[in-house]
Amino acid sequence: MYMYMLRVIVSSLLLVSALNAAGHTVASPDSYPYPSLVIDKNGDKINVDGAKLLPQTMKVKHIYHSPFSGKGYNLGEKATKEQVKAWNTDTRPDGKGLPEGKMDVLAGSEVFIAKCASCHGDFGEGVDRFPVLSGGIGTLTLHPETGGDAAPLKTLGSYAPYISPFFWYIQTAMPLSAPKSLSNDEVYGILGYLLQLNEIQVNGKDIEDETVIDKKFIMAVHLPNEKGFEYNNLRVSDTKNTRCMKDCIDTKNMKVMHIQTDATIVEPEFGEERYYYGEDKSKNEESSVGKTIYENTCAGCHDSGLVGSPKVGDKVAWAKVAKQDMKDIFSHAINGLNAMPPKGGDMSLKDKDVQDAVKYMLEKSK
Repeated sequence: MYMYMLRVIVSSLLLVSALNAAGHTVASPDSYPYPSLVIDKNGDKINVDGAKLLPQTMKVKHIYHSPFSGKGYNLGEKATKEQVKAWNTDTRPDGKGLPEGKMDVLAGSEVFIAKCASCHGDFGEGVDRFPVLSGGIGTLTLHPETGGDAAPLKTLGSYAPYISPFFWYIQTAMPLSAPKSLSNDEVYGILGYLLQLNEIQVNGKDIEDETVIDKKFIMAVHLPNEKGFEYNNLRVSDTKNTRCMKDCIDTKNMKVMHIQTDATIVEPEFGEERYYYGEDKSKNEESSVGKTIYENTCAGCHDSGLVGSPKVGDKVAWAKVAKQDMKDIFSHAINGLNAMPPKGGDMSLKDKDVQDAVKYMLEKSK
């Protein structure tokens, strides 16, 4: 789940607009920032989402985001600078949005080991099912075809095209047990340590323990995969399908499908390739919905006992859980409890799916 979240964050944050063949005047991928508003060949103003901006002809006292404002009701009030600042915490690939703050790499390594290593390892090597953050540079071109062939290892150093959006992600979502608890200085220190682990050079120089990481430094970083993403133009539709106006599919009856990987994780010495494609041994094991849900959603914490979660197989810990009423156990799993998010963080799961996962964990821990 967490690797999936990381990939989603990376992909959604970093894919940006490119040259529009339809005639919009847009900066190329080599010159950032990209304009949020462009003028097309007909002279119309086009927003980044492809919408045409029409002139405002309605005469009203105020126009805010309320859906009633344009009708003359004047509802709502203009956001203050303090309110905007509190919400506007995102950081763009070019570094715009990075706050003030600084910390040297050595201090950053201490923060990382204290607050991040329980999931990601002291050196970013990853713990259990949590993301590997270091290594893998040069592996993205690998194409495994047979069991045992090395596969691409996607890490912050090998896969991410930009470093600055990670400031926003880390400060907003990490550490898992206490998000938004890190200061600006600590996040800069963590980023510096991760860059050092991945042997990233800045302006031809290695990152040393005494290197001070701040906004200016981060804006000078260029990651190896900076040109490895396809820059999509949001102003051009991907499809030309005709809108369905009758006999449409009832989305309420559609089942969400989950992809099950056949990759297996090995535990070699640190520094060696960790992910290999091979035979899916689970085919010979008892398969169940509960087992699948557990592996895809719950194992990240319950495999290792992270943030106080009962580790699957720990008979003592689960004996305490089993003493509770099953309705309460199911309610905690579905609605969340302490550091555990509702449904393990996957809100697409049905209540019964979560219940099956709980039953599987109880059965495996007798």
